[in-house]
Amino acid sequence: MAAQGAIKIKFMWNVVLDSLIDSLIAVPFLLAIYLLIEFLEGNVAAKRKTVKLLNGKCAPLVACGAGLIPQCGFSVMAADLYCQNYLKTGTIIAFFVAASDEALPILLTNPQTVGSVWIVVVVKLVYAVALGYIINLFDRRPLAAQYEEHTEEGCCHHDMEQHRTFWGFVKHPLLHTLKIFIYIFVINTVFGLLLHYFGDTITEFTSKIGFAQSFITAAVGLIPNCASSVLIAGMYTGGVIDFSAVLAGLVSNSGIALAVLFKNKQNIKRNLIILAVIYVAGAALGVASYFVKAAFVA
Repeated sequence: MAAQGAIKIKFMWNVVLDSLIDSLIAVPFLLAIYLLIEFLEGNVAAKRKTVKLLNGKCAPLVACGAGLIPQCGFSVMAADLYCQNYLKTGTIIAFFVAASDEALPILLTNPQTVGSVWIVVVVKLVYAVALGYIINLFDRRPLAAQYEEHTEEGCCHHDMEQHRTFWGFVKHPLLHTLKIFIYIFVINTVFGLLLHYFGDTITEFTSKIGFAQSFITAAVGLIPNCASSVLIAGMYTGGVIDFSAVLAGLVSNSGIALAVLFKNKQNIKRNLIILAVIYVAGAALGVASYFVKAAFVA
C-alpha cells in the first residue's frame, strides 16, 4: 500500500512538473505580446484612427485584424465602442468571431498543435470578414462620428501619458501574463491528471458524439471568461476534442467582452441576437468542417 501511494505521489509530481515546464515556455511570448498591446491601448491617437477605420467600408476587415490579437482587452474595448454606437453590428460580430482570447498563445507554444494554428487563424479571419460584411448590409443605424477619450475631469490624457511611470506601463502586462500563466498551468495539470485516469473514457465519449462536439464547445466558448478559451485549447492539445470542435469553440469565444456588452440594459434584444449569431456561427462552422474533413479522409 505504501509503495502504491508513493507511486501515485511521484506520478502526480511528474504531471505537475511537466505542466509547469510547458507553462513557463509560454511566459516570454505572452509578456512580449501584452507589452505591445499595453503600448497600443494607451495611445489615444491610435484609438481615434482605429474608430475612424471601424466606421468605414473596411470596418469588418479592420475588426478582424484587431480581433486576432490574443488579448481580451481588445474585445472588451470593441464591446464598449459598440455600446457607445461607434460600431455596426456586423463589425462587432466580426470582431468576436475573429477573437480567440488566450487560445492562440497556448496552441502556438504546444508542439502538437503549432502546425494547425495558421489554419485556425485563416479560417476565422475569412469567416469573420464574410459575416461582418453580410450583417452590416442590414444594419442601417447612424454611427457616432468621432471618438472621445473619457478621462478624469480637468485632466488631459497627454499629461497622463507624460507622467506614466515605467512600473505603470509594465504592471498590467506582468499581471496579465501571471494570470494567464496560472490559467495555463492549472489547465495543463488538470488535463494531465484527467487524461491519465480517464483518458480512454473521455476519448471514447467524444469520439462517439462526433460532430456534436461542436455544439458543446461553441457553448463553452460563450462563457465570458479568459478561462473558456484556455479550456477549449487545453482540450484540443490534450486530444479530448478534434479540430472541428476547437474551431467551433474559438469562433464563438470572445472572452469577457460579452459581459461588457450585456451591461448595456437598453439593447438586451439586440445583444441576445448577437449572442445567438456567434453561437450558431461557431457550431455551424464546426459541424461543416467535421463533415468536410470526413469527406476528404474517406
